[in-house]
Amino acid sequence: MSETSFVPASRSQGQGPAEVLEGFVDAAILHAPHLDWHTVDLRVIRYLKTNVSGQPWMNHLALIAVVLASHSRVDQSTVRNRVSVFHVRWRDLFLAYGLVTFTDWKPSEHLSRYLNDPVLPDSLRTRQEFLRIYAATTHHIQVYLRSLPTSQRSQYQQWELPMLPPGLRQQLYRGDEVVTEQRVRRKTESDALAPHFAQLRGEAHLRWNQLQRLRTKFREVVALVQSGQTTLPASFSYEGAGLGQRLHFLLWDRCTFVQSHADQYCAGTQWEARRRVRGFRPERNHFFLEFVGTEMGTNTDGTLDPHKLLWFGDILRYNLLCMGPSTGEQEEMQQKQEYLHSWGYDATEVRMPFNSDVAGLLAWPQADGSSNFMVHAQRRAKGILLLVEPLFAAATFGLAALDCFTTTGARVSELLQVSLTADCLYTMTIEGTQRLLLRLVPKGTDKLADYVIGSETRQNFEKVAHLLVEHYHLQPGEVLPRVAFTSHSVRGHQFPGKRPYLFQYHHQHLSPATITACMRFLCHGMVFQTAEGKTVVLKAHLLRHVFATHIHQVEQVPLDVVAVILHQQQVQVTAYYAAPPWQQVLATANSLLDKFATNLGSIEEAFVRAPAELQQQLEEAKQKVGTPTHVVGGQCTCHAICPISFACTGCVFKVPDPDREDEIIEH
Repeated sequence: MSETSFVPASRSQGQGPAEVLEGFVDAAILHAPHLDWHTVDLRVIRYLKTNVSGQPWMNHLALIAVVLASHSRVDQSTVRNRVSVFHVRWRDLFLAYGLVTFTDWKPSEHLSRYLNDPVLPDSLRTRQEFLRIYAATTHHIQVYLRSLPTSQRSQYQQWELPMLPPGLRQQLYRGDEVVTEQRVRRKTESDALAPHFAQLRGEAHLRWNQLQRLRTKFREVVALVQSGQTTLPASFSYEGAGLGQRLHFLLWDRCTFVQSHADQYCAGTQWEARRRVRGFRPERNHFFLEFVGTEMGTNTDGTLDPHKLLWFGDILRYNLLCMGPSTGEQEEMQQKQEYLHSWGYDATEVRMPFNSDVAGLLAWPQADGSSNFMVHAQRRAKGILLLVEPLFAAATFGLAALDCFTTTGARVSELLQVSLTADCLYTMTIEGTQRLLLRLVPKGTDKLADYVIGSETRQNFEKVAHLLVEHYHLQPGEVLPRVAFTSHSVRGHQFPGKRPYLFQYHHQHLSPATITACMRFLCHGMVFQTAEGKTVVLKAHLLRHVFATHIHQVEQVPLDVVAVILHQQQVQVTAYYAAPPWQQVLATANSLLDKFATNLGSIEEAFVRAPAELQQQLEEAKQKVGTPTHVVGGQCTCHAICPISFACTGCVFKVPDPDREDEIIEH
C-alpha cells in the first residue's frame, strides 16, 4: 500500500477510534479534554495505525488530526491531506537530516534548510505548501492548548508543534514565485494540448465505441454459453474499430479456467472448482476474457500481436490499474514506475495514475473474490486477462467528464454536482433550439448558476445513466440511489445530505481523483508534449484552460463572454486562462514578417512575378488560413490559424465531400 494513499477503512463492530489506536497513541491523547475522536475520518485512523505507527511523530500527528477535526472543525479532506503531508515530509526530512527523536526537530533550522535544499527533489510548490501547512497547524494546536486549564495544558504541551520564530515565515515565504511558476507551467501544458483539442475529443469517443463493441461481443458469447449453444472456453474474434484489425479472445469462467490449468493449481482448489463450492459457487463463478492477440491487416503470415489490446493493453500487462504500481517485488515496481514515467507520470506526484477509490471501477471487484482470483489466474495465463465491466464503466465516466470539461469549461467540483433531479436539469429554448441546462454552484459562491450543454454532452450523460440502471438493476420508474457528496472534495460541506448524483458507482459518489483516473485511462497513449519535449499529464483543470483558449482564440468568443461561460468574476483571470498558445503567437509573428517583407518589395517586382511564383504564394496562404482550403476528404471552414495542426481527419471544421472518400482511405 502506498504511504500517501488513504483507503476506506472498516471499524470492527463495537470498536471506536480510541480503541483502534490503543497501544499506538498515548492514552492521554485518546482521552484529551474537549476532543471527540468520533469526528476523525475512519481513513485517518487507519492511516495513522498502518503507516505512522512507530514513528517519532506518531503522538504529535494523532493530536493534530483530532484537534483539526474536532476542535478546529476543519473539513475531512483537509485533515486527511495535512496528516499525509506531515507524515511524508517528516519521514523524508528525518532521514535526510539524521533526526532520531521528535525533540531533534527544530523548525527554525530544518525548515529553513529544507526550503533551500538543492539535494531534495521536492518542487518549490511542495516546499512552500509544507511551510504554509506547518504555520497554520501550529496555530490550531496553540488555540486548543490555550483553551485548556493550566494544570492540563502542561501535560499536552509535550506534543505541540514547535512554533516558527517571529518573522521567519515571512522571510521564507516565496508564494508569489509559486503562483508565477504554476501559471507558466499550466500555460505551457495547455499550449501543448490546445492544438489537439478536436483530436482529443474525437479519439475519446472512438475509444468508448471500441470498448462498447467489445462489451457487446462479450455479452453475445456469454449468452451463447448460458443457453448451451457453445461451451467454455469459448474462442471468438471480431473486427476492431481500426482498419484491418481483428481481435481474438477466449471466454472463461473460474471453474473452467482452474480445470484447464489443473497442473498449476493445488488439489484443494481443483476439488472446489469441480464441485463448484466456496469461491466457485454459481453466484461467484463470473465470466472473464483472455486476450489472445490482434491480427493486423498488414500481417501476411497470420501471426497475432499478443500485446496490442486496443489502447489499454500495456495498462493490464504491467498491472497498473488501481494500486497496481505499488504492488510486487522492488524490481517489478521499479519497472512499472519507469513505464509510467515514460508517459509523463512523475513518481513524486502521480504514482498511481489509474487509481480509483470505488470498488469495481478501474479495478477488479473484491467483494466476490474476483480481484484475488484474477491476480493469481494472470500468473498462469498466456494472454492478458480482463473483466470488461470495470473498464467499460471507467470509459463511460471518463468520456462524459471529458466531454463536459471541453464543452462547458466546468470545474470537476461542479461536474460532480450533476444529479438527475428537476432542480439540476432543465430545458430551455435558445434561438429556436431546445438546450439542456445544468444548475450548479460555481467555486467561490453559494448561489446556483446555469451551464448550457450540447446534445453530445447530453447523450454522454445518458450513457452514464444507462450504465447505472444496469449496474443497480433498476426497474422502469426507479430512480438512482441517493449518495452523500464525496468527502474527497474540499467543497463537500456545501452539499449536505444525499442526492441521486450522476457520477456515482457502487453506492459511492466519485471523487475528483477517480474522475481524473477514468479520463486518463480513456486517453492513455495519446501524446501531448511541450516545446521542450516534456509529456503533459491529463488533468481536469487543464482541460478548463484548453477550453478557454480554444473558444477565445479559435472560435473568437469575446473575453467577457468567456468569463461568463467559465463563471469567473474577474476578466483578468480569464485573460490568463485564454491567452493565445505559443504556437499561435509564432505563426502570427511569422505571417506578419512575411507581410512586412512583401511591403518592402518594389512595385516593379510585383508585376514581373511568374505564374509559378503566384501559385506558390497562393499555396503558402492556404497553409496559414483554412477557408477555402481543400483538405483530406473535404474542405476546411476554419478561417483562422489551424487549431489542430492539420490533423483533418475527424476535425469539426471540415465539410466532408463523399466523392473524395478515397482520400481518407489512402490517408
